[in-house]
Amino acid sequence: MQQHSGQHLITAITDLIYGWKTTSWNLGEKVSFIELDTPSITDQQMNEIERVSNEKIREHLPVSVRVYQEGSTDLQNVRSRFLPDDCVGPIRVVSIQGIDDNTCCGTHVSNLSHLQVV
Repeated sequence: MQQHSGQHLITAITDLIYGWKTTSWNLGEKVSFIELDTPSITDQQMNEIERVSNEKIREHLPVSVRVYQEGSTDLQNVRSRFLPDDCVGPIRVVSIQGIDDNTCCGTHVSNLSHLQVV
């Protein structure tokens, strides 16, 4: 749960700061990774991503889940790679207050402070 919420946070921060999209991610038992749409990351950029992510964790931002009906105008600001063409019914969105709204069916913390540190 913490890893998945952390992935959402890092994905959102890298998109907000650098415009890099997450192309892939994996949350493993021993190794986790996030692949970004950039050929390289400098130490300075990595430090900035870490600094901003930890700042948001210290702000105790709430993480919430909302469900929208297909076609809702509220979905226009939601970040998502895609929804399948055969998607029908309600759409679940995980929101990190003021940072990110993303379609997701995963389990998440209720507050970024539960991540402790990135």
